[in-house]
Amino acid sequence: MVLFLPGLLYLLAATACILGLVALAELLIPGYSPKALRVALSRVLNTILVYKFPIQTPDRLAPIPSCPYQWPNGQGDDGKFLSGIENSARWQAKHGSVYRIWSGMKSEIVLTEPRQLSAVFKDSDKHTKAPANNSGAYMDRLLGQCVGLISGQDWRRVRGAVEGPFGFHAASSPATSASIERLVERHFDELSQTERIRNGILHPAEDLKVLPFWVVCEALYGRLPDNLVGELKSMAPLPEGLFRHVVRSGLARFRWASWLPIVVNVEMEEFQRQWRAFNESAYTFAKGQDRKVPVVDMYERIQTGHVTDKQLFQTLDESLYANLDVTTGALSWNLVFLAANPDVQARLLAELQSADTSPQSREAYLSSDATYLHACVLESSRLKPLAAFSVPQAAPSPRVVEGYAVPAGISFIVDSYAINIRSETWAPDNTAYRPERFLGKGGSELRYKFWRFGFGPRQCMGKYLADATIRRALAHVVLGYELGWVDKEDWSRARDTWITHPDFCIRCIKRADL
Repeated sequence: MVLFLPGLLYLLAATACILGLVALAELLIPGYSPKALRVALSRVLNTILVYKFPIQTPDRLAPIPSCPYQWPNGQGDDGKFLSGIENSARWQAKHGSVYRIWSGMKSEIVLTEPRQLSAVFKDSDKHTKAPANNSGAYMDRLLGQCVGLISGQDWRRVRGAVEGPFGFHAASSPATSASIERLVERHFDELSQTERIRNGILHPAEDLKVLPFWVVCEALYGRLPDNLVGELKSMAPLPEGLFRHVVRSGLARFRWASWLPIVVNVEMEEFQRQWRAFNESAYTFAKGQDRKVPVVDMYERIQTGHVTDKQLFQTLDESLYANLDVTTGALSWNLVFLAANPDVQARLLAELQSADTSPQSREAYLSSDATYLHACVLESSRLKPLAAFSVPQAAPSPRVVEGYAVPAGISFIVDSYAINIRSETWAPDNTAYRPERFLGKGGSELRYKFWRFGFGPRQCMGKYLADATIRRALAHVVLGYELGWVDKEDWSRARDTWITHPDFCIRCIKRADL
């Protein structure tokens, strides 16, 4: 036995070296190593991770069902977001109503039933967001200190410093309403000069992409001079490219990759430099004009120590660039559903025309949650959740979910397609677009049964401004245009963004031309 021991150690060492080289090769050149070696590496790491992070029934007789770990990303972020719609149903069918996935080497427990959500999120105000969304080092460099990804006292301080323009009263104020109306009208005036819309064609995601951007921009910075507007436009491709790199993960998960001579590191440094310079210029401009726009107060919170410069700049980036796809996706799918359902479009048009008799009547209608317009917005977001899975967050104490004991500090994520569509809550017509189902329904009735902006005080900070933008844009389109399919139904989506966007055109003809 002793004679064989050195040979066994050499074999283990050689195997470890080979697997280490495979791991490195897969990071640098994905798919380069032989598949058999990649599978072997993932199986070894899966065995280690399951042993190191056990989640079992209290009697320790049954482990929680788990998706097998795959080097280097596990199931995130590609599996969760880019392919999340397909994986949502596939994973639940294979593993049941509660199971584990891996985001990198971090456990995330997937919840698919309303009863599970009520048990886990009952104290959501005390939950901790996963560091950098469990997306790794590049996400940490880009957005790791933004208000949406920090927790505890840091979150309370930063939220208090930046939430002003996003709160209910600010988002529904006459000044904000007038700003959104003006920006919507300007956007469609500019859009009407393009060849596509002149031909009665609209690509919902592409043609409306910048509208939410300018709404949020004006809410934060006020009206900017042309030179600063130009800076924002020229800068936009940088954060978009960086975020795509983060979602693809792989090398982006590891901090040491920031030392490599690769393009993404140059782009990261360049964006952060340009973003800081822009915000300093916007602050200086507003101060010089003696304008009390939100960014002035936010910027001065750095000087008083309420926020760090990194927290502020990353939160502004999150609000303006990172969340741009969120409102764009929500708005564009609403237009698609109206195009696909002429009866709903006709009813909404009649209701909007009835409310459009005076400025006061119009404002009251657009501000109300008891309207068919609001029901249409909710039904669209039910059927097309912005992302297949929610941002991971951990409870402060252990939870027992479907008989499995989940330790404190382990992240939970919500399967939005399971909650919003497959749940018995929406039977028998789960997949049908029927806005009427939301009429007369209050928030308490839908709690834990409908995922949109999250739960509790950690709900999306920008939800009120997003809803105001969506409602006013939809009202403008429905009153001014007739929507329909160009030829035949097409529900294809963009596959290069973590937010679900339609990737096709619809018919959009001015009512005056009909």
